[in-house]
Amino acid sequence: MDAAASSLTACDGTHLFFQWHAPASEPRGVVVLTHGLGEHSGRYRHVVEHLTGQGYAVARHDLRGHGHSGGRQGDARSFSLFLDDLGQVVGETARLAGRETPLFFYGHSLGGVISLRFLQTRGEAVPTRGAILSSPWLRLAFEPPWWKLALGRLARRVVPGLRQPTGAQPRRVSHDVAFLQTLPDLHLVHHCISARLYFEVLAACAEAEAGAGAFATPLLMLHGEADPVTSWQATRAFFDAAASPGKRLHLYPSALHEVHNDTGREQVLADITTWLDEQSAAL
Repeated sequence: MDAAASSLTACDGTHLFFQWHAPASEPRGVVVLTHGLGEHSGRYRHVVEHLTGQGYAVARHDLRGHGHSGGRQGDARSFSLFLDDLGQVVGETARLAGRETPLFFYGHSLGGVISLRFLQTRGEAVPTRGAILSSPWLRLAFEPPWWKLALGRLARRVVPGLRQPTGAQPRRVSHDVAFLQTLPDLHLVHHCISARLYFEVLAACAEAEAGAGAFATPLLMLHGEADPVTSWQATRAFFDAAASPGKRLHLYPSALHEVHNDTGREQVLADITTWLDEQSAAL
């Protein structure tokens, strides 16, 4: 696997950490991977190794306010900035891979709704061959405490950048906590979100769900039925409504939020490449 790290500059000047990974031979396709809230793209090293081993190139970046990218941790002025940033990543990916290489999106949790909203609002300009949404944040699987929501609503009007802890814990995302501890750059993980970003994401989630019936990109959705973070029922509802050809849903009965990091992750990765292979063969 050939790897190269570089820096992209967002429309507002923010530095975006970007990595490109090429397989040993001519790529069968390229996967643009977008991570979730509080983490960073380095936590997907094993996913990247699996995909490149199967002949797919991978482009990944750290979201603004995450990992090695610039911006205030857990904060963004608007959700649309994530879409602008992803557009920069897609442009660089097309330059590196060539515009004829089949392009796939892969988003986990917050990255899932970012990828989804990008395709819903800007997808016509991108020759996309398919989308993989892993535990997408369409709805939360829990109701935040009333006082935290009240504080967030007040802060949104008065101090929109006020951050609150998310309460994220390793045992809520994977049964294999020992494996999580082997992932690189643990110090880059954070556990906070600002008031404005939280409500911006909620609005984006509602818009994503409202547009499910018009979504026609080939689609693979993955979710653990034991996920305590994002709602697998919302994933199923979106899948049922989507007009996507070749759509497929995998629900893993005992898996938590990070299905690619949980016990049984080998099957999850196999399910991903099986679907990618089917979509690539159909071209």
